[in-house]
Amino acid sequence: MLRRNQKGQAFVEYILLVLMLAVTVAVIIRNTNYNILRFWTGLANVVSKPCPNCNSPQAPPNLQ
Repeated sequence: MLRRNQKGQAFVEYILLVLMLAVTVAVIIRNTNYNILRFWTGLANVVSKPCPNCNSPQAPPNLQ
């Protein structure tokens, strides 16, 4: 029986493992960033709403 050199196979398996981890992390980051974007956009919309109980003290001046 011939013994094969396993260094090449170990290197290929290592590269495939790193690639699989990188793709998994990229998918997780993309999904997390989308949820964070939705959260901050919703919060900004709530904060920027005008006061529903406040009346404008006076209309803006007519510049014409």
